[in-house]
Amino acid sequence: MIIKKDNISGSTAVLLIDSTSTVNPTQINLANVHATDDAATDLYLTDGTNTYYIFKGVNIPAGSTMVVNGLELDFDREEYSLYVKLGAGGSTVDVITRY
Repeated sequence: MIIKKDNISGSTAVLLIDSTSTVNPTQINLANVHATDDAATDLYLTDGTNTYYIFKGVNIPAGSTMVVNGLELDFDREEYSLYVKLGAGGSTVDVITRY
């Protein structure tokens, strides 16, 4: 098993898996590590022109973890890249991707 770890903060989109990747993610954990604030979170696919949301604006409560697996992570990796974006500059989320 391969595990990739990302610490995300702020409201800039972060690339998790690009369209040149040859690995298939099996699970993504998104842990809100902020002490008090919820993290509004987007997880989406893009082909460079179009954006397709797996989820948009989902609030992950402070100190909580959201797990994404199964069919939500089954997409054409030759065509799409997977991104995560937080809604507020003060948000902080740890992302663990398992392959």
